[in-house]
Amino acid sequence: MPKQVRGLSVYRSTIERLPKFRLLSGPLTDDQAATLGFDHVPVAGVSIVPSAEGPATFFNARGKVIIRNDLPMITKSRSINTSWKDWHGSTHHGTQTRSYEAYPREHIAPPGEFLTAVEANGGIAMATRVINRTEPEETIANLLNIYLECFPHFEIVDPNLAVPVRIQKMNWRILPPGKFPFERAMQVLDSYLEQLTESDRVVAKSRIQTITRQEPDFMAIGLGGFSEYIVFGFTRRRRYVFESPETGNATYIFRNEWETVSQLTKREILQEKLQETRIIHTPRWAIEVSEAIQRQ
Repeated sequence: MPKQVRGLSVYRSTIERLPKFRLLSGPLTDDQAATLGFDHVPVAGVSIVPSAEGPATFFNARGKVIIRNDLPMITKSRSINTSWKDWHGSTHHGTQTRSYEAYPREHIAPPGEFLTAVEANGGIAMATRVINRTEPEETIANLLNIYLECFPHFEIVDPNLAVPVRIQKMNWRILPPGKFPFERAMQVLDSYLEQLTESDRVVAKSRIQTITRQEPDFMAIGLGGFSEYIVFGFTRRRRYVFESPETGNATYIFRNEWETVSQLTKREILQEKLQETRIIHTPRWAIEVSEAIQRQ
């Protein structure tokens, strides 16, 4: 079986016989469930955007960036962990934000396809939504590539053979309520930040410390395809800060109840239409985040 397809490939003849269909994996193993972003094999009805583990799931979860070297360069900023000497010759260590010239980047929003656990012969399997044969070929190919990447084998089935029960999206792990000072937040996030380089981890901790100084009383960690986001909530102010520890991502601040915010798709988060504020990592980032959280 190919690992990637550009079009419908060997699946075309099967797809063209079915007006509508689903992709259906074999019985889910513990390892496969963990790769998708679950803590364990889910019950029927639980739905998730798969974790970004390879080219297909990365594009599905995070989209892609096109470097526009046909356009003039622009000034961008990047926070780094570094050391420097002051004019007395003393060495200091910390986070600095530096400017540099780069070509503009065009972000292609992620499809954000969910997979849903369904009852199947032999246990729990993962099914797509109902796919219409007339959908764009690239949309169908994207789903085929996700399955080729995530499962050793799968089937193309009549949609009535893999009917999900009531769907429950699993995008976030909500921590027990209470105050989240820096120390408590890091107890949860230390292992979460291990994926970063040492330098990026120091920068991420510095940002988290800035946010937690404002005394959040709510915290959620992204699961599966949302795993690059941490959410800090300030419920009395009705502010929710989406922070990504990964280099190059902006901070998003929403002014909504959490139930509304939690149902946003990745596309809605990234397309900059529903948030109150989007703050990029410039030297003024800490000031702008603090002001946005405190704003009446």
